[in-house]
Amino acid sequence: MAELGRPAKIAIGFAIVALLTSLGAVIVVVRRSSAPSAIKQATTIERTVAANDVTKLKRDVVEKVERGVRLKDEALRQTLGLEPTDVITAINGRTIKREFDVYDAVLGMSMMDATIVYVEIIRDKQPMLVRWKLDGDLRSARRDTGAPPPPPPPRTPPPAPNPFTASPDPLVDTIVKVDMLHYEVPRATIDRILATPDTYARQARIVPAMRNGQPDGFRLYAITAGSLWSAIGLQNGDTIRSINGHDLSTPDKALELYRKLKDATELKILVVRRGGAEETITITIK
Repeated sequence: MAELGRPAKIAIGFAIVALLTSLGAVIVVVRRSSAPSAIKQATTIERTVAANDVTKLKRDVVEKVERGVRLKDEALRQTLGLEPTDVITAINGRTIKREFDVYDAVLGMSMMDATIVYVEIIRDKQPMLVRWKLDGDLRSARRDTGAPPPPPPPRTPPPAPNPFTASPDPLVDTIVKVDMLHYEVPRATIDRILATPDTYARQARIVPAMRNGQPDGFRLYAITAGSLWSAIGLQNGDTIRSINGHDLSTPDKALELYRKLKDATELKILVVRRGGAEETITITIK
């Protein structure tokens, strides 16, 4: 006989699986047909129960007794229509002898997508059959209850505002950084800044600078992150010595310069960095 190809082997494998499944169903039917006459003639109780409640049948809610197990959980027992003395002896044809058998039976039913559960019990020394019609999908119910829900994320208060960070300012966003020493600023931004200079003056600590006992401009400290000062490249410890060649040795000269530069199209700010290095920051006003 020629050797079978891979597709043929796969087809035969599926056929064997189907045959075994059919044999399993036949065995269950034969077993039920050969059950004692007392079981076949037992009273049948029908009840609709939620699939979620059936998945609660686990080893920790039952206890082993003679001939089977008994439910310890009173609330679940009432939900499933059982009485305190009822002993479960079989579920869907599977004999129940120990606690773990209950969970194993529920697992098997969920894998088979069972919609009806037959529970054989002994009540008042008489065999009875309880028929549970499932409300819901047993497989989905078991998957949903397989793990405890994750705890809600802890509620944390919003972070306190950082006093060293400026509030978002749309004017700062209009400043374009060309390189470390060159910036472009719209004329409208300059006009808005000059209209409320006190607002921007509070975003840094400005103190007079001295050199050899003489006024030497103004030094900047505690520059607020995200402020106008940092947006144009100024750093803590910088000394602004002159703008467009005009020195800032006194407050009066600074005020005079303010009037002269209102209509300027370019600002060249001479800055002395910490350590003494001089750099010129150029701001083009468009």
